Amino acid sequence: MIHLHFNLQLVQFLADHREIWLTRFFLLASLIGSARTYIFLMIFLYVAWDKRLAIRLSVLFLLAVSLNDVLKLLIRNPRPFVADGTYVKKWAVSAAQLKVLVAEYSTPSAHAMGSAAFYSYFLALTRNRTLRVLFVVAILCIGASRPYLGVHYAEDVLMGWAMGLFMALAAIAYAGRLAELWAKLPYGLQIVITVAASVTAWLVTAALNGGRIDSQVQEQDAYWGFVTGIAIACPLERRTVDFDSRSGGAVAKLLRYAVCIAVMAVVLFPLQFALAPLAARTAALGCAFDYLRYTAAVVAGMLLGPLVFTKMRLATGMKDSGRHEKAV
Repeated sequence: MIHLHFNLQLVQFLADHREIWLTRFFLLASLIGSARTYIFLMIFLYVAWDKRLAIRLSVLFLLAVSLNDVLKLLIRNPRPFVADGTYVKKWAVSAAQLKVLVAEYSTPSAHAMGSAAFYSYFLALTRNRTLRVLFVVAILCIGASRPYLGVHYAEDVLMGWAMGLFMALAAIAYAGRLAELWAKLPYGLQIVITVAASVTAWLVTAALNGGRIDSQVQEQDAYWGFVTGIAIACPLERRTVDFDSRSGGAVAKLLRYAVCIAVMAVVLFPLQFALAPLAARTAALGCAFDYLRYTAAVVAGMLLGPLVFTKMRLATGMKDSGRHEKAV
């Protein structure tokens, strides 16, 4: 472990001066900055606003949080109050979160890194002043929630913001060119590359963790399962359905969103119950099952979902509307 000389006094000061209303606000901000919230948001962007933007944001965010786990295991800095054993009293989180967070390292903050990458990229692509202000506020509030709740140092947040912003700027500069190069690769090779990258990320994370499969290693299954699902489903959706994400009114878009969520849930949870008895999640085989489960759920949401809601006339196919989006 690396005991960095971060400002524990600031985290202690915040813990000593919490207010109920402010704690509730920052718990909400922390929830908004969780990976699950981003996934629900990205699904909505995919079915109701802009498919290409949703896919790029998804890949950027998933790469950011995957890299964050690797960095945490490299730096191995314990969270505040873990060394002296007072974290149970000083963290303003639920018992379930407490159990997960104490097993993870602190530096850098995944909430800060993910929000900076996601919202900075999003901000650069919109001219809506209100949205830009909201994105900046989201980055600041999500980051500030972590030291306030006692689970991160302020330095963890600053490092997360810096790295997330760097990734967003790199994506702004190179995403278009990388997308063009990716689109030129044969479909089969795209899948092979994505699966190889997924396995490599998992093996590196597990190795850095001393071979132990805990939450930080298991998270790689979800992140890279989603990336693999996108790589599989995106080209197939363009060839078979090619729905117009901007077609239809508000009700149609909400119904499309509901259909996608339902289709993903129908795949994700039955597979969880079916595969759970075959291997523990803390085993390599269990991680492989989780990876396949998340991959299948994303393929269902991105491909089967559009097939269903276009049949229900909740969206117009791009070929039918005479408009086509550029390749992702």
